[in-house]
Amino acid sequence: MTKLRRPMTPYRALSRIADVLGWDGCADVVEKSEWTVRKLSDPDTGRNISLQDAIRLDRAYRRAGGVGAPLFEAYAAAIEFDDADPDMRRAELVQASGVAVKEAGEAIAAALSSIDSSDSSAARMKAILEVEEGLQAFQSLLISLRGGGL
Repeated sequence: MTKLRRPMTPYRALSRIADVLGWDGCADVVEKSEWTVRKLSDPDTGRNISLQDAIRLDRAYRRAGGVGAPLFEAYAAAIEFDDADPDMRRAELVQASGVAVKEAGEAIAAALSSIDSSDSSAARMKAILEVEEGLQAFQSLLISLRGGGL
């Protein structure tokens, strides 16, 4: 039976990485046993992955063709900003939403432009940079939303 893991948690992030690298591949990256790595992905064990192992796994995931950095994204999403008043939260959410829309549009435009570009390496690099900016903007939006309580 597959264990249910909540989205945007280190447990689910590690499972996403294992979907690409395999559990044995994850174990090789962090130089631990496969059993230990599987236990790190189990929310019922109370175990936590070290920052250094998280960085290693996110890097290996990206090198293997994975999109994003699942553990980094999970940790960033866990940060809550409860110290802001409701008006400040609304303003942050409006700002983050506007930036995310702008960056998403630029990322898609750059990606589509890279298809037809004669200088594909420069256009592809521009598209990659625009997509990275879009991901950062959406990460900021998610953090603003999770700060919640509007």
